[in-house]
Amino acid sequence: MKRIFALLFASFVSVMMAACSIVIDGEEKTTAQKVDSKGAIGLSVSTLNNPFFVTLVEGAKKAAVELNVNITVVDAGDNVSKQVSDIEDLVSKNVSILIVNAVDSDALTGAVKAAKSKGVKVISVDRAINGVEVDCQIASDNVAGAELATQYIVDKLGEGVVTAELQGTMGSSAAIDRGKGFHNIADAKLNVVASQTANFNRTEGMSVMENMLQANGNIAAVFAANDEMALGAVEASSGAGKKVMVVGFDATDDAVEAIKAGRMAATIAQQPGLIGETAVRAAVDLNNGKSIEKNIPVKVTLVTAENADKLNADKPSFSGTIGLSVSTLNNPFFVTLVEGAKKTAAELKLALTVVDAGDNVSKQVSDIEDLISKNVSILIVNAVDSDALTGAVKVAKSKGVKVISVDRAINGVEVDCQIASDNVAGAELATQYIVDKLGEGVITAELQGTLGSSAAIDRGKGFHNIADKKLKVAASQTANFNRTEGMSVMENMLQANGKIAAVFAANDEMALGAVEASSGAGKKVMVVGFDATDDAVEAIKAGRMAATIAQQPALIGETAVRTAMDIANGKVVEKNIPVKVTLVTAENAGK
Repeated sequence: MKRIFALLFASFVSVMMAACSIVIDGEEKTTAQKVDSKGAIGLSVSTLNNPFFVTLVEGAKKAAVELNVNITVVDAGDNVSKQVSDIEDLVSKNVSILIVNAVDSDALTGAVKAAKSKGVKVISVDRAINGVEVDCQIASDNVAGAELATQYIVDKLGEGVVTAELQGTMGSSAAIDRGKGFHNIADAKLNVVASQTANFNRTEGMSVMENMLQANGNIAAVFAANDEMALGAVEASSGAGKKVMVVGFDATDDAVEAIKAGRMAATIAQQPGLIGETAVRAAVDLNNGKSIEKNIPVKVTLVTAENADKLNADKPSFSGTIGLSVSTLNNPFFVTLVEGAKKTAAELKLALTVVDAGDNVSKQVSDIEDLISKNVSILIVNAVDSDALTGAVKVAKSKGVKVISVDRAINGVEVDCQIASDNVAGAELATQYIVDKLGEGVITAELQGTLGSSAAIDRGKGFHNIADKKLKVAASQTANFNRTEGMSVMENMLQANGKIAAVFAANDEMALGAVEASSGAGKKVMVVGFDATDDAVEAIKAGRMAATIAQQPALIGETAVRTAMDIANGKVVEKNIPVKVTLVTAENAGK
């Protein structure tokens, strides 16, 4: 997601990454010459799938660079159990200061108490940690911010207007405080007809808002406890043909752009970068024995169409060109990925050149060389073969070109960022579905992707992680992510073994080929794919295919372009940016 918070970073200076150790989930380590501090800092963040917290982490990392201190950042992925485990792991690594952005304000009491019992100082950021006294709480005034947002609805639409509320993740202090602020005003001045959680998530925000509008078409305004849900509500309102005033909270870049475009009414600007920076500075002070405030507030402001332009007034510009080399445009997944990239580039007014390798390694190498010769500043690569582009990418980097790999890794060279779905986890999810539906020991086949591509390798790994223990794998063969080959290979498999009851295909194109082969052979075979392309989802709805794994190719493309802009503007970006996957079956394909 893009992270244009230049107003928030106005007090920061641009510094190099040298002399600081920054670790993201243990993946990156360098040696630092530290200032007068007694140990490392651990930062446990609720999720890096939300641009607000990405920006918070960026602020913390920049401060760590400036102060020459060690920081380890771990992402809980909005999972309480993982966050508890993350905190225990950080404590075991002898961090001196623990900075915690809680998934759930009530669920971390025990873990934080255990940390404090071992002498670790604890700073909570954005969300409180209940049931334990932390050394410092750094947060925006969420109650005041929500009151400001709700009063804006009253000021613009008048008292008594029919209003809905999209609540944040239940139990988090941000959700509690923003809900309190909303109701402090709304219960006295508005007609609140619906309040429901959407877990700070854009997709859930859209779904919940759709249901609210179906239940009550008179809703004229909605307060969403964060911008991700607000943007989901914008999409739902637009889709329903309704004119609804949507007010959010966080002032993320997407929300600010929506306000400028007139699609969203207002948001509350926090300063996540400053929250992260302040937390690291407070941690260094604690390490050095200084006294600090128990509560450090960070101001919030109302952002509307009148002042949205000023929020990004100091944003550094990028006038260079981004090159995108895609493996093939003969696959709807990559077509959607490119569409997401193009849409974002147009929105950000960036020059983007897209070249299609046509699944040909030699052409892709030539394409990359050509893009370099045209002086692209950033190169986004979706590799045909993860092992075959090492040389070309090394040449690009030697000429100062920053490289982002998408969907598939590039082996043998360190890229600046890798953006991809968790292919291993997705394939495990798909294979477990076969086990759940047909039972253990069922005769199963595997259609592998293009050999050598990281997607094929990782999805194959995920399949065998489950299948080798719980299924009887009778055949595994590549069909090169191609529908026609998928059909041909599946026909041969069924001729060799007519008892095959299920097949996992490493993408939907091969899965749809397997569907045709099974139908042609008069066999009832459970076919599970990967990608959730439109054709596959329609096949699931029609009962011809059992399941698939939904990636978000458009979001991968969008994230790549936004990350490219951040790199060009000198921002620190994550080395690995995961994009979530979900299982799609007949039960949820309609959604």
